[in-house]
Amino acid sequence: MTSRLDALARRVEDDPAFMASVLAIYARSERMDDAALARALGCSQDQLASLRLCFRPRSDPAHFRRDVEEIATHFGLEPRVLAAIVRRADSLARFQPRRGASPRSFEREAAAKRAALLAARDREEASDHMEPAAREEPGDRGEPPPDAPTPP
Repeated sequence: MTSRLDALARRVEDDPAFMASVLAIYARSERMDDAALARALGCSQDQLASLRLCFRPRSDPAHFRRDVEEIATHFGLEPRVLAAIVRRADSLARFQPRRGASPRSFEREAAAKRAALLAARDREEASDHMEPAAREEPGDRGEPPPDAPTPP
């Protein structure tokens, strides 16, 4: 029975709707085999196939915690560990090439993502160095913007 579940779990590794995808991304990033992955999760290797076939937790905060706790409870896992693995895999998945993408399109996509991260970092660093008053927009303290017409 386990070999059939394993085979099915391997078939859904590329489907982000399943935990198989999450666990595959995480295990690859950490260079883990199934034994190491099971140890990191705190479960037996025999449980991995069933865990992989679960739907992944929904990403919205209202459901994420509940979904993680439900999966963790069912498999006897630590919810914080499972949540960290899911979040790590989600972060890593954002930087993986899309399936079937050409190396050239992957390079362009990766460059765009790096540029977006650098721009966000620059914007964050710039706001950290500004005086509090300089960060306020006109009108934040109740005064009209400088170019607003004055009332008669």
